[in-house]
Amino acid sequence: MNLLLVNDDGIHSQALRQLALALAKQHRVTVVAPDREQSAVSHGINLWDPLFVKEVPLGEGIRAYSVTGKPADCTRLGLKNLTEEPVDLVISGPNYGINAGGDLLYSGTVSAALEAAMLHQKAIAVSAPREADMETVIQVFLDLLEQIDLEQDVRQVLNINIPALPRKKIKGVKWAPQGGAQWLDSYEERVAPDGRHYFWPLSQGGPRDPGKDNDYTWLKAGYVSLTPLQMFMTDPEGFSGKEFVL
Repeated sequence: MNLLLVNDDGIHSQALRQLALALAKQHRVTVVAPDREQSAVSHGINLWDPLFVKEVPLGEGIRAYSVTGKPADCTRLGLKNLTEEPVDLVISGPNYGINAGGDLLYSGTVSAALEAAMLHQKAIAVSAPREADMETVIQVFLDLLEQIDLEQDVRQVLNINIPALPRKKIKGVKWAPQGGAQWLDSYEERVAPDGRHYFWPLSQGGPRDPGKDNDYTWLKAGYVSLTPLQMFMTDPEGFSGKEFVL
């Protein structure tokens, strides 16, 4: 396949390099990634500044570019300008940190995949906990990729989360809806050396309202979670039918 590989951790991510080299053994790979860390930038794109592109040596047979933009910019630029032949699949990741539940609204990794869907291109986003062994994560992903039927299994975007477990301890693979897990973040007021007050975000640890039988809970139970995503955000059950008068 002809693959476009993007991420939000940036072109210098070791996991990005590892996955690119592994994919290049069987596929044609073009890498387009931000020139710096761009986690949690959601679906932002660059409208007012030029996007500077620099070719980066990443490995034999791999065309790789860093971009002074956000993950969604990398997908757009990659599909429109930096790939010579039609792309069969966009892969976003592997991300350091899971993307499940409420994470999906903030994730640059997931947004880069959804940007592909907006351009009528199928995509897969892949993430794992920060403590995961990336060699294991990549091998699990490659095994899944061999089994995925793009026509049947990927309608727009497939979001994959892989647990931080040794290969033999992963219990299996589960199709799962997006859960409602949200992290109870708060802000601590602090004082800078120059006397200015500022707020620093704090993580409270576990999530609030994780729910049951969803991407987050299956991942925590030791399974790989597969969640189909779409770019359309309309709530089909939200039409009350009420008539308004102006």
